[in-house]
Amino acid sequence: MNKIQYISKSQIDSSKWDECIINSINSRIYAHSWYLDLVSKNWGAFIYGNYELVFPVVYANRFFYKKIYHPNFCQQLGPFSPDANLLFDDNIIYDLFNVINNKYSQFFFSINFDCVKVVKNIIINRGLNINYVTRINLELNLKLNYKQLYSHYSENISRNLKACNELNFYIKSIDDVSAFIFFYKKYISQKANLKSSDLKLIKSIIQSSMKKKYGSMYALFDNSNNIVAAAFFISYLDREVLLFNFSTKKFKFNAMVKLIDYYIQLNASQNKWLDFEGSTIPGLMRFYKGFGASEKNYLLISK
Repeated sequence: MNKIQYISKSQIDSSKWDECIINSINSRIYAHSWYLDLVSKNWGAFIYGNYELVFPVVYANRFFYKKIYHPNFCQQLGPFSPDANLLFDDNIIYDLFNVINNKYSQFFFSINFDCVKVVKNIIINRGLNINYVTRINLELNLKLNYKQLYSHYSENISRNLKACNELNFYIKSIDDVSAFIFFYKKYISQKANLKSSDLKLIKSIIQSSMKKKYGSMYALFDNSNNIVAAAFFISYLDREVLLFNFSTKKFKFNAMVKLIDYYIQLNASQNKWLDFEGSTIPGLMRFYKGFGASEKNYLLISK
């Protein structure tokens, strides 16, 4: 246990941190220092050894104590390590959780898919007085060629795609972040209950990701050059993440089908995953599964 220490953000060696994250077996863009800096002013980490395993925590100050919380637009955190012998070691992960459990009276955070099995095992079998729930995440393996991937589309997805293809719509990459945010606010913010601060954060995530060459935006236009739908993707290692998207008009078909299908075509036959970031909303879950995506779920931990 003495190899585990808590280090505040100001004391973290960002070079060692990001090296650990990018080389981790379970690497996620959300755990990079620049991304964590965007989603929270207050974060630190439990670090094992010399950045051999790291566990970022985002916290809020509550009078005389700190509370760990799960930040927006940062789906999966938890332990990260390049070394499987550390990452999946019951004793090390137990010691880590025991330190967190003793240090904080309240917490709410996520555990990435790769660590679900070991974390559930220590919670169930080693008497940690904490709670967990499984959250849905949907991913599509892109290793097959497009024709093979298309053969796994549901009847509803195929029908929507055919309807869209009959119209003279076209897709192109875009880089106007302000325009994207304008439409996102208009069509998404109210039903997603987003605040102005959320929209500001979304804009920062898109701008920073594109500046670092991780992000790209694509839009679908009608034959009058009006935007019909748009999506922002993050490309990171073997993962293509559909982070933000919107549709502007109501058609007899779902215009987002065309954009997602286009992105699948761009990335087919590669050793990658298209990460839809899942959804607990039945209709949206059914929609993403319609492309052939399968569940690779994560955990939310709380006390």
